[in-house]
Amino acid sequence: MNHEHEELIDLLAAEYVVGTLRGSARRRFERICSSMPAANAARSRWEDRLAILALQLDPIQPQARTWRAIRQQISATTVTPMRPRKPRGRWLALAAAAALLAIAVWLVPQWTGAPTQIVAVLGTDAAHPQWRIERSADAHQLRVTALGAMTSDPRSAFELWALPRDGKPPVSLGLLPRDGNAALRLNLAQSLAVLAAGKLAVSVEPPGGSPTGAPTGPVIMLVAVTSSS
Repeated sequence: MNHEHEELIDLLAAEYVVGTLRGSARRRFERICSSMPAANAARSRWEDRLAILALQLDPIQPQARTWRAIRQQISATTVTPMRPRKPRGRWLALAAAAALLAIAVWLVPQWTGAPTQIVAVLGTDAAHPQWRIERSADAHQLRVTALGAMTSDPRSAFELWALPRDGKPPVSLGLLPRDGNAALRLNLAQSLAVLAAGKLAVSVEPPGGSPTGAPTGPVIMLVAVTSSS
């Protein structure tokens, strides 16, 4: 099996995160992730895609008969052998992952109406605000409102950065809109960076954003993050 194949790696990562990759296959994929950055990145992408579902679910208390059934299975003296894995199982796993993603897409509009907290108002000075940055309670999404249209070179992009209080390198949070509103969905690393940020900065970058993962153009705005209430 050629684990270098990008589509196969992505499929295995989806099965792993959904939970349908089991036994030796699951352990083998974990070993692959420990030695292959591409596989580990694919697993992280699927975890980020499905994380929003866990955040939307309310805890459910299992019924008493559920616990009884679990205890009976644990104490059972006979074990029913598992049937051999059929090839179509992978397609079923992918379908399950796709279904979860579809639910996540449906949930996003529901979430965006939830209360947000203002993180910062960015501008060249207090009298000239340019963007208002708000975040969700779980810091998994930023809502950006352009307070004024940017009239600078349209070939430039404006990238938002979180500057950690501990002096670690800045973390990109995405590109800012020139006008109107935008929602920036954050992965786990970005969410943690927002929560740990002491300041936010805006740099001027090429179209599509910084090619290096760090600011490459001039930093035109730098403001302190608003304290939580």
